[in-house]
Amino acid sequence: MLAADWRFWKLYLRPASAKSVTIRMVERVAALREMYRAKAGKCPFSRELQRPPRKVSLTKSHEATLDENSPLDNTQLNHGTSTDVEYGKKKGSMYTSLVALHNCSDEFFDVPDQELNEFDHSEGRVLQDIDHSPAFSSAAGLVKKLHDLAVQKKGYVDLQEASEDNSNFCSYGSTLQKDANGSCPCSWSSADPSTFLIRGENYLKDNQKVKAKGTMMQLVGADWLRSDRWEQDLGSRPNGIVQKYALQNRPEFFFIVNIQVPGVPVYTLALYYMLKTPLEEQPLLNSFVNGDDAYRNSRFKLIPFIPKGSWIVKQSVGKKSCLVGQALEIHYHRGKNYLELAIDVGSSTVARGVVSLVNGYMTNLVVEMAFLIQANTEEELPELLLGTCRLNNLDVGKAVAV
Repeated sequence: MLAADWRFWKLYLRPASAKSVTIRMVERVAALREMYRAKAGKCPFSRELQRPPRKVSLTKSHEATLDENSPLDNTQLNHGTSTDVEYGKKKGSMYTSLVALHNCSDEFFDVPDQELNEFDHSEGRVLQDIDHSPAFSSAAGLVKKLHDLAVQKKGYVDLQEASEDNSNFCSYGSTLQKDANGSCPCSWSSADPSTFLIRGENYLKDNQKVKAKGTMMQLVGADWLRSDRWEQDLGSRPNGIVQKYALQNRPEFFFIVNIQVPGVPVYTLALYYMLKTPLEEQPLLNSFVNGDDAYRNSRFKLIPFIPKGSWIVKQSVGKKSCLVGQALEIHYHRGKNYLELAIDVGSSTVARGVVSLVNGYMTNLVVEMAFLIQANTEEELPELLLGTCRLNNLDVGKAVAV
């Protein structure tokens, strides 16, 4: 018996794909059954039936009920030691009974579901003919007819093609909803730049920070994903916002911050920032994008802020800027029109502890973050935020599975 339920394999598998994949598997099982039946006595699986006769212990009552027309069942074996019976001494031996059971005709039954309503009346009559026609009494005939019916109705979708189609199902850059007012749970919006302090024009002289006045880029999308692996280089994924612009040869440049939260499953928070002006007009950003990893690790900064949440979380996160590359592992992915920073939160014991604490309060938290490239010289000052974000009450249960 084969039971296949593709709903628990991939939640977003299309019904047409699920039916074709199931039919493909049932067809192969039927073919294997026919092959073993054609090669009876010559395949490895039949060796068990070809072993020499062996003794089976039966009780007096079981021996009395054993005749040539009643095959032994499991409850009759190994119960008592009163009499020993050899298979070869009876015409209706255990070997004959097992062979008879093996050659019994069997059928495949499809579990009825709501998807059967998609078939029209003509196809319904075909299914009725299948159920009652002797020509299709065998499993192979039934599977063949169902296979032809699926091809005629929706077109055959191979397992590999279905997998490729599902891998492109997620629309990267739009899995987390936008809510400019910040009233909708599990959503994103841009944060007020003035909330964050950055190095001013005279920072090298007075060591004073000032409130930020604006951002270099615009936050245009966000992803909240869950997976059994690290999800990196999201900018190269088809059906994503970055590749849509790349296919149109648009001049916009994307800066993607991909924060990977360790655990089972792995959660990924990706923020998509877009630069509308040419990259060359921003010297510091241009140097960062085209620089090496060591340079990037020494310049990329994150400023966190918890405007709404428990006191213990606020104290743990703080509001101090941090050079992310000095504390966590960052994997950089450079594409035609984007740079993606995949930040591994699990690479630091301290960061893992903070994230574990935050996860327990996440549905009641509002988190704000700002990203920037640190300015170290007078020519690079004052600093300018790359972008900000505001995350409202993220819910792990609403993360999109990929």
